Amino acid sequence: MNIALVPVFIFILSFIVVIHEFGHFFLARLFGVTVHEFSVGFGPLLAKKVRHGIQYFLRAIPLGGFVKIAGMDIALEGEAAKKKPGDRFFWELPLGKKILVILAGPLNNLLLAIITYIFVAAVIGVPHQFMSEPIIGVVEPKSPAFEGGLSPGDRIVEINGTPIKSWNQLTDQIHNSPEQPLTIKIERNGTVFTREIKPFYDPARKVGRIGLLPAYTLRRLSFSQSVKYGLINTGYGLVQIPTSIYRMITGQERAGAAGTLGLFAVFDQALQSGFYLFFAMIAGINLFFGVFNLLPIPLPLLDGGWIVIFILEKIRKKDFTAEQKATAQLIGLAAIFALFIILTYSDLTSMIKRGLN
Repeated sequence: MNIALVPVFIFILSFIVVIHEFGHFFLARLFGVTVHEFSVGFGPLLAKKVRHGIQYFLRAIPLGGFVKIAGMDIALEGEAAKKKPGDRFFWELPLGKKILVILAGPLNNLLLAIITYIFVAAVIGVPHQFMSEPIIGVVEPKSPAFEGGLSPGDRIVEINGTPIKSWNQLTDQIHNSPEQPLTIKIERNGTVFTREIKPFYDPARKVGRIGLLPAYTLRRLSFSQSVKYGLINTGYGLVQIPTSIYRMITGQERAGAAGTLGLFAVFDQALQSGFYLFFAMIAGINLFFGVFNLLPIPLPLLDGGWIVIFILEKIRKKDFTAEQKATAQLIGLAAIFALFIILTYSDLTSMIKRGLN
């Protein structure tokens, strides 16, 4: 992998987070809520500007950003904060406006996903025809093919001594060999080498897979077709992402979720494959970030969790105590941290396996 791409990768992830936070910022300002701070990055301060009473900070660690809205901390810490004349706190908003402020972050990500998909379809082009030749177009991260060292552009020459002439022949051989090691001969830039790769059993498709997609040709769409393409892909993600999470949790689908390291592997490979996959990846991350934040889990770390809490408070006609919300937030932090550790370990293991091949 190209380590020189790390700064670009960090910038893209930070941009996605900042776009999310700007959604909260914009709606809070629109509804007259006092906003104290909008920061790009974390850690030591590099630059500062104050405008209309809002402090805009540029910080040294470029890992996203945050917005400090008056009254948001009170939801967890009680009403200890001092209210200055003219301030309007978030908790003073009616339920509908509170929900809109919270929704604005994920909706910004979904909007950026739509715009990115439209750009891809109109300017770069979308897959029009998959090649019949056994040439790899995409290698899924954390898949047996990825860990076996396969890359976009590789040609599959032979499997278990049988010459491979077409992509259909390749997939037939793999689909019919779940959990059976395959000796695969690959050609890359004139050099031929061999890898032993074991297909996993995909319970959703009921076949063996190693995580490959064929090479493809691109075709640009008209603007109206591109808009339709953007809306359809985003709508599909809104349904498919929660469904896939549920299916992975219940064991109906192979868990292939990637952490930050895994995303970088996708990013690196996307650039190898061309601009289509690169921008499609950016759209996909935006889509996932937006949808994941909308999950209605009552933990005040996800935007969807806050909305559930607000609605429950409305139903019971009584706010949860600051201690109850703080406990929920600690549980959420612990869950997110545990997930981060698990995914990072999984990513590292997968990347080490690839490096050894």
